[in-house]
Amino acid sequence: MKQIAFAFASFLVVAGPNAERAFTAPAAHQAATVSITVQYKGKGTVDASHRVWVWLFNSPDIGPGSMPIAQAGVDTNGGIARFDGVSAERVWIAAAFDEQGAMMGDGPPPSGSPIGVYLGGDGIPKGVAPGETVVLTFDDSQRMP
Repeated sequence: MKQIAFAFASFLVVAGPNAERAFTAPAAHQAATVSITVQYKGKGTVDASHRVWVWLFNSPDIGPGSMPIAQAGVDTNGGIARFDGVSAERVWIAAAFDEQGAMMGDGPPPSGSPIGVYLGGDGIPKGVAPGETVVLTFDDSQRMP
C-alpha cells in the first residue's frame, strides 16, 4: 500500500489510499472500540463532499515520523468516527475538515484547512483508552500551514 505523509500543523498524518468510514484492526486480546463524536463549529457544512477526516495515533507525539494507526471520514456534523478492534493502551486523536471538498483521505489536507486535536484541559493532546467515547470539537481557528 502506498503511504502518503503530510504535515498536520505541528502534527504529521500518514493516510493510506483507501480511507474507510470505520477501521477494524486485527483481533487482539482486550481490543475495544473508540468512538469519537465530531463537532465542527466552523463556517463550513459537513456533508458527503466536505467530510471531517479523523486519525488515531498510538503516541501523543504527533509530528514528523508519526504514523496513524487508523483513519475514518465523517460526513455529518455531530457524526461518529468509530474505530473497532483498537488494542493500543491509549490513542490520540487528530481531525481535519475538508473545506474545499477535495480530500480523499489519501493525501494532505490543503493548506488552510481547519484542523483539530483532542486536548485535555491543559491544552496537551489527551489520550483515550479503547472502550471510551469522546467528543472532539473544533472550528476554523487552527488551520493547516
